[in-house]
Amino acid sequence: MFAMTAVKKAATYGYKKYGIPGAIVTGLGTLLGVRYVKRKFFSGSGSDGDDGMDVDMGGESDDGSSSTAD
Repeated sequence: MFAMTAVKKAATYGYKKYGIPGAIVTGLGTLLGVRYVKRKFFSGSGSDGDDGMDVDMGGESDDGSSSTAD
């Protein structure tokens, strides 16, 4: 409901200030901004330890050789 109210208020402001093109631009801009913020901050972290970053801890490699200098 918040997004709908924010878009409506922004479109009204844009309409009063710049007419129909202003209403379209401010309404769409606000809608995209709200969607971006919701997606960025309100989505679950979903972290299960696999964040796509592979870190070499220096142990044995797949072929059995050690990657650390002895």
